[in-house]
This record gives sequence, structure tokens and C-alpha cells, in this order.
Amino acid sequence: MVSLFTTVFAALALAGSSVSATPLARDTCAPNAQGSGVSIVSAQFGSLEWGDHNATPAVGDVLGFSSARGLAATDFHVQQSGQFPASFIIKDVDNNSLAVTAQGSHLAFTTASDSGDQVDQIFDISCQSCAGDTTPGKAAGSSCTFSPHGHSDQCVTLGSKDVLLSLTGCTGSSNQLFNIVF
Repeated sequence: MVSLFTTVFAALALAGSSVSATPLARDTCAPNAQGSGVSIVSAQFGSLEWGDHNATPAVGDVLGFSSARGLAATDFHVQQSGQFPASFIIKDVDNNSLAVTAQGSHLAFTTASDSGDQVDQIFDISCQSCAGDTTPGKAAGSSCTFSPHGHSDQCVTLGSKDVLLSLTGCTGSSNQLFNIVF
């Protein structure tokens, strides 16, 4: 006859082994740019990137899909906001007092919040793959979607040549996928 002690011990051992088991693979990941400057480039059209048409970005500048700095130069810091679940604040690489902000259906630079909790400056970023190699040209995140925090039904979208970056309903289309490149 099995004692109560043996039954309890076996149950605890099984519970402990399931806790230490390898977790199931996830479909997506959150990038870690490790404080480095990055470019946010179209996954479909590698020559199109998030950027400011002005060489010196300023408050109120609306973001488009080209950068006055050029394709080879980094434009942003993608920093974890400290909020749970993982979310991000995207700031100008040369002026951390400028943050990318969701304003209606477009993105613009505004003064960065000191507290880091200004909702329209926080983005959820979900990538199909992530890496930590900070070698220039390598990606911290590949095929990533960017959504204003708490609005997973809205995605940053690359429009036609005459349209700036915009916020539209998430469709999963390739014009809503971006690579975060060191």
C-alpha cells in the first residue's frame, strides 16, 4: 500500500519537473536594441525607412518613410518603457527629448515624457524573430509590427510614395512589417 507521504512526494516531484521544463516556443518576440541607435526599415522594401525629412528633427515633424540622415545612418533609440507587458518608447537618436508619438492617424515627434508613461508615446512591438548581435546591418528584430500601446488593432503602415507613415487597422500585410536594424 502506498503511503500518503509517498503520494504527496511524487505529486510535488511531478509539479516541480513541469515548472523547470523548457517553455513552448512563442510565435513572436520583443526586440532588445541594447541602447544602440537603430533604423526602422520596411521588411518588404529595404530602401524605405522611418525617418524625418529634416536633417535636424524638431517637435511637430511628421514622420515619413525616408530620412534626411540617409539609409546608412541610424535614426532612433528603441527603449523599453518599463511598463508591463514589455512596451517601448522610440526616440530620436541624436535628441532623446524627442519621442515618436501617435497623433491621430500619423506619427510625429513631440517632447518626450519625463515619466515615460505618456500613452501616445508608448508602442507595443512584436517581431517574428529577434537577435542580440549589435553589428551594424544586423537586425534586433525582424518582421515587426508597431502598435500604439493598448491598441493592438492599429498598426504603423507604410503607405504609397505620396503618403507618410500612418496608423491603420492591422491586416498582417507586408506594408505593416518592419526590421529594427543596428
